[in-house]
Amino acid sequence: MIAGRNARAAKSLLLLLPLLASTSLHGQAGNFAAPEAPATHSGYGEDLLPRDEKDRAALLHTIAFDATVYGMSAYLHYEQLYRQVFDRGSDNYTGFNRFAHDRNLAGPDYATFKVPNTDTLYSTAWIDLSKGPVEIDIPATQLKYFTLNIFDIFGNPSNLSNRTIGFEGGRFLLVPRDWSGTPPEGVRIYRAATPQLWILMRAFAQSDGDVQKARAFQDAVRIIVPQGIGMANESGIPTPPPPAPGAIGYLRVLDYVLRANGWQPGEDALVSRFRPIGILGDKGFDPDALSPLARAAIESGYAEALAMLTRAKSQLGEPTGTGWMKVNKGVYGFNYVRRSVINIAGLGANVREENASYTTFVDGKGAVLDGASSRYTLRLQTPPPVNSFWSVTLYDAKTFALYPNPLDRYLVSDRTKGLKVQKDGSIDIRIQHKAPAGGNWLPAPAGPFFVVIRAYGPKPEMLNGHWLPPAIAQEQGGR
Repeated sequence: MIAGRNARAAKSLLLLLPLLASTSLHGQAGNFAAPEAPATHSGYGEDLLPRDEKDRAALLHTIAFDATVYGMSAYLHYEQLYRQVFDRGSDNYTGFNRFAHDRNLAGPDYATFKVPNTDTLYSTAWIDLSKGPVEIDIPATQLKYFTLNIFDIFGNPSNLSNRTIGFEGGRFLLVPRDWSGTPPEGVRIYRAATPQLWILMRAFAQSDGDVQKARAFQDAVRIIVPQGIGMANESGIPTPPPPAPGAIGYLRVLDYVLRANGWQPGEDALVSRFRPIGILGDKGFDPDALSPLARAAIESGYAEALAMLTRAKSQLGEPTGTGWMKVNKGVYGFNYVRRSVINIAGLGANVREENASYTTFVDGKGAVLDGASSRYTLRLQTPPPVNSFWSVTLYDAKTFALYPNPLDRYLVSDRTKGLKVQKDGSIDIRIQHKAPAGGNWLPAPAGPFFVVIRAYGPKPEMLNGHWLPPAIAQEQGGR
């Protein structure tokens, strides 16, 4: 009886096998997976979007909103890339694989990106790995601090710095993610997340002597494109579009960025959702292919997302309880809101291990900092614990730029000439529009402003939260 049933089951299985083989993925026998969805925009068919106009508009609005939150950091980096690499009329045009050096410390007119520090000289370079690796040579140095802060196109940072490689320097080969070659002898591999990379080099400088040493370091760092090491150039990448305001300009750039750089592992499903708005289709983004209804829905989704991200700037980081926010920079993962908001506030945000920072727009009672109506004091009972140096820098809250003032003083730091330190080691910083009778004055505008504490080479007590900045106190008597 059992043998009879087994025989009938075997016969049924034999009849079923040809059907299984014919419906398996790519006709492979024994593969029971469903066929993959078409990889192109047209392959999805007319059922890609609802036919009902209201439903279609709602879906396109949502997709545009998500694409804006996801890719805004990449768009902002691309603006810098385009000016330096593709726009030959730009003041800092270099093309790929060449540095543009700032020979002086940043001031109020600094235009490369927002919220610059004025502790270091900057150098910027955009690297292209689409044709193969690029070598970076870093000399030994006696600078107090340096970093080649390397960002992928989405703004995720890493560092070749005195913290990570020491002051002896070295040779490093920047390679694409899937590169499998052999580096030259004595050269270490740096595996990049995207083919297009931004290097933001910072070299410590404060005194005139420091500036001269930093300039020499800038000149000694070399970018070398090795001979005989290469990969085939990527195809299907459209001409780099000029950045432009609005949803259409944004989506043109996002489409280019994704084609040229790809995306993080694990983001395939998310990025594929952008196809209905014209991203990653059979050809480059084409706004003329959008119906008036689709375009209106996309514009509204973009505008809503950008407004949300802009409003969130003032709440960056974790509250410390004293008005300051501890900004967890550079660690984003799939948190695209954080990534976009931080880069809207200012590009070049590094990891806390390299530069721990705190930001506040308010005093200890939660009132907005405003030099038109109030005077303030920041009392550092214990200065920030660092291995390198610290600074307290003020920015105009309307422009996010350094505030121009008669002293040309934009920060107070452990290196400020004439810094007054109390007998107990504490430091009082007077923050106000008009000059105080004495003390450490940090000039403020007659209007709203914000303050950033930067700690380079933070010690463990700062990283673990045992040291936190005290509240900025409003002095009695107004201005």
